[in-house]
Amino acid sequence: MNQDDFEISVEVGDPKVQSGLNKYTTYSVRGMDKNGQFDVIRRFSDFRLIRQFLITKWPGCYIPPLPPRKAIGNMDQKFIDDRMHSLQEWMRIMAQSKYFWYSEEFQLFIKANGDIEKALTQVPKLTYDEIINKYQDTFTDLSGREINRELIQKITDFHQFLKRVNPMVENFKQIAKNIAEARRNFQEQMFNFLQIQLPSYEQQVLLEFCESQDKLVIQNIQNDEYPAKLLNNYLNLLQQNEFQSLFQEIKKESKQVRAFLETMIQREKYEQQKVVYEQRQKELQIQLQEVLAGKSSIKNIFSTSKKEDQIAKLQVQIDQVCKDIENMQFICDILTVLLGYIEIDKFKLEKQQNYYRLAKSLIQYEIQLSQVSEEFWERVQQNYNLL
Repeated sequence: MNQDDFEISVEVGDPKVQSGLNKYTTYSVRGMDKNGQFDVIRRFSDFRLIRQFLITKWPGCYIPPLPPRKAIGNMDQKFIDDRMHSLQEWMRIMAQSKYFWYSEEFQLFIKANGDIEKALTQVPKLTYDEIINKYQDTFTDLSGREINRELIQKITDFHQFLKRVNPMVENFKQIAKNIAEARRNFQEQMFNFLQIQLPSYEQQVLLEFCESQDKLVIQNIQNDEYPAKLLNNYLNLLQQNEFQSLFQEIKKESKQVRAFLETMIQREKYEQQKVVYEQRQKELQIQLQEVLAGKSSIKNIFSTSKKEDQIAKLQVQIDQVCKDIENMQFICDILTVLLGYIEIDKFKLEKQQNYYRLAKSLIQYEIQLSQVSEEFWERVQQNYNLL
């Protein structure tokens, strides 16, 4: 069975607050992959460490963001539980990309005991040749894909798009947060109104006016099985807040947009490094021409080396820079193909599907809340005391 056929199972759980001068929370990471079972203890900083390590080891590949840090309130149980669920989701996503999961660094993350930072720092840095070979072995289906003007423009346009919409997403996140808070306040007050305040008013005030329990409204509903069921359904829905889910998804999307920008910047860094090497190549070629012509320059005027030795040394340097330029161009081509043919389309589809899923959930909740609310209040209106 190859790694693509094995179904990876992973669970992040058992959060425990570690006491001391600086409190922190640890989580168990348990599961099984094709290499066997794993069961380790990790803290949030370990997850941040492995993600940064993956960014370095897999330039141009989109690495999903982790949940945000929180300086104040990070020991609250709700925050700890929410973070645990977010880390579980992150691990689930990573398990879908087997090349990440079975990389040397990620296998250390899920299986090495003790200091994970120390274990990761012992992983040797990749040379340019090793990066090229790894990508050629990993993304075999990209071999022979054409790099043309349209593909370059696609990447450039999407990069500009993300930079343009990033502040818009941030603004939408704040709007969603405000709506979620307003909706929560309204539904909490409505819940208290129906559950506590209205029955209390009827018992303490209306009863004095009507002088009979039979003439109360909410009290009679609570004593009647079917209307009482409608009320309970209504109260249960009022305790939910799908707009909070909307806010959390937009908050997540904001981090994902920034993470994808980070991915695209990785490609730009290699492009910039290639330009640096090309400039260095020109400088070395000029120096070589000057030495061959017997001209003196600031760099060789104080040199005690023979002309032949200077020429040989410069030629070695030029050959190395040419090799570096060739490697940079190869890596840039790989990242261009990776972004243009896989990562951008994959990211777009994921955002589209998430939006449709969230919209569907929100619409269904609003319809259900409206229907239950209408049915309940219609039943209230049918009370003979209101006719």
